[in-house]
Amino acid sequence: MRELLAQAFGELKADRFRTLLSLLGVAIGIFSIVAALTLVDSMQAVVREGFEVYGGDLLFIDREPLEPDLNEDGVFRWWAYASRPSVSWREYRFLKERGGAADGRAFTRIAYAAYGHEVVGVAGDWTLLVPQALAAGRGFTAAEVEAGAAVTVVGAEVDAKCGGALWIEGVRYEVIGVFEKAGAGTVSPVDVDRVRLVPYRTMRGPALRSSILLADADVAKVRGMMRACRRLRPDEADDFALNRLSFLLDEMNEIFALVSRMGWIIGLFSLLVGGIGIANMLYVSVEERRSQIGICRALGAPRRVIIRQFLGESAVLSALGGLAGIALAALTVLAARGWAAVYGVLGTGGSLPLVLSLRAVLSGLGISLVIGLLFGVAPARSAARLAPIEAIAAK
Repeated sequence: MRELLAQAFGELKADRFRTLLSLLGVAIGIFSIVAALTLVDSMQAVVREGFEVYGGDLLFIDREPLEPDLNEDGVFRWWAYASRPSVSWREYRFLKERGGAADGRAFTRIAYAAYGHEVVGVAGDWTLLVPQALAAGRGFTAAEVEAGAAVTVVGAEVDAKCGGALWIEGVRYEVIGVFEKAGAGTVSPVDVDRVRLVPYRTMRGPALRSSILLADADVAKVRGMMRACRRLRPDEADDFALNRLSFLLDEMNEIFALVSRMGWIIGLFSLLVGGIGIANMLYVSVEERRSQIGICRALGAPRRVIIRQFLGESAVLSALGGLAGIALAALTVLAARGWAAVYGVLGTGGSLPLVLSLRAVLSGLGISLVIGLLFGVAPARSAARLAPIEAIAAK
């Protein structure tokens, strides 16, 4: 093996320009695949971590479904839901009093105030909506939520300090807590960094949306209780939507799969070009070394030795291209993280901490070796089939 590798490197050094061109195609292909896998793995890690914060599947009772309801023209059928009644406080109390269908319950009423900050009135287990840890202060007590105390817990980007005051819709609230910086990668029904949570009973102004949140809920029981509360006949369709937070994870997984497939397609096209370059280089090498091959065959070298020799060169060439592509991907990741550290886009508290995964590295190396061996078979067999006397006589 040592002699085989030494001979392969020696032949590749003989024509460095041709070797460099062959390496380039493989390197670009492996870079595309490794970069796509790195991006997908990083996004999936962030999203899964965001979903794990909730500790289980969260069920939302809303007016409209999360899953797009499209007609034949691909247009969302908003008119089918515009006439539906909004989820009400009475229905939340109805579900709470009967119990048994979920382990935790909360009611939310969302509005928007100035500068795009979300104002959310909460009742019940408000941590179902925002389980984010607090950087300062404390959260609501059950008594404060039930009594409608004039207190608020705000996001990290809200211009308010713990212990200070904040005016919302003409009401003065005491800021009792500030959430930790979440970043854009956090999976949440609200913008955690810009939210202002208040007890539902103190909230003023019109609401854009109200929802009931249930943790670890029995969907069949919840549907039955909602239909009973709204007094729907058996032949009537539901006039509410039961949305699971896991639907968003499924949708994001589809996006990740699409990004991964695009990376593989781009990479495989580049690898195809690189593989053809490797095969062409080996064919030229066979023609240049006909006399050497003939002497080896005349001295008793079997065909498998000649095949192994050229396959070794092809494998070494493709492996070097793969390592170059992986190195380029690693440098790109380091550059992206350095840029993000300066501009605050990625990394801690950001949206996408890029990490070159072991899966991406091993996939890149494996694919490069397969391409090298695959495109090296035909030139190697061509060299092994040369007749010794004719090969020695070749100039």
